[in-house]
Amino acid sequence: MKFRHKKTTGYYSISTEGKNQTETNYFSGFANRKVHIHFATGRFTDPVNMVKKLSSEMKNKSFNRDLGDKTFCLIDADVSPSKNQEIAEAEKIARQRGIDLIVSAPCFELWFLCHYSFSMKQYGSNDELIADLMKNKEFSDYKKNCTGLYDKLLPWLDKAINNAKRLEVELIKLGKTKHTVDFSPSTEAYHVVETIKQIEKSNSES
Repeated sequence: MKFRHKKTTGYYSISTEGKNQTETNYFSGFANRKVHIHFATGRFTDPVNMVKKLSSEMKNKSFNRDLGDKTFCLIDADVSPSKNQEIAEAEKIARQRGIDLIVSAPCFELWFLCHYSFSMKQYGSNDELIADLMKNKEFSDYKKNCTGLYDKLLPWLDKAINNAKRLEVELIKLGKTKHTVDFSPSTEAYHVVETIKQIEKSNSES
């Protein structure tokens, strides 16, 4: 399938882990006539194969970085140090193929939590973080793959971006290394959001 481009149109391809549709459901909310979002197929959960699959699919699209097209591979660092090597290998391949690796530690749900508050709390598991997320009324009945997330969280989007950036700053001050399990809690999801918001801003000014 081929996509036709205009200079004011952004085309984004996103790869998410396995059968989990949480990220897909959330980022689908950003799509409109000027922002086209493609979600990579496949059910890979390891970062290396996720990057390779995303790269392969881009070869079959009329993908043009000169027009501002972007590819993002969203992965969870989780809590096991064994994930560090997988992330490092995936990052090397992603860099070679022009893919932005977007890491959340311990998991993507931290991005949702950033909409409510700033916290450096350390989590021993993804479930611990999700338990904190569910204390907020919008997520009291949260389940993986739930829908309507974009609309629920939109009022606090700028707050989430600021909190995610602040987490990065504080972790760097502590001497932590990005794209490792120890760089936690953190989420780079804001990079995807800001990229999309930029093309929307350009459209409104044109």
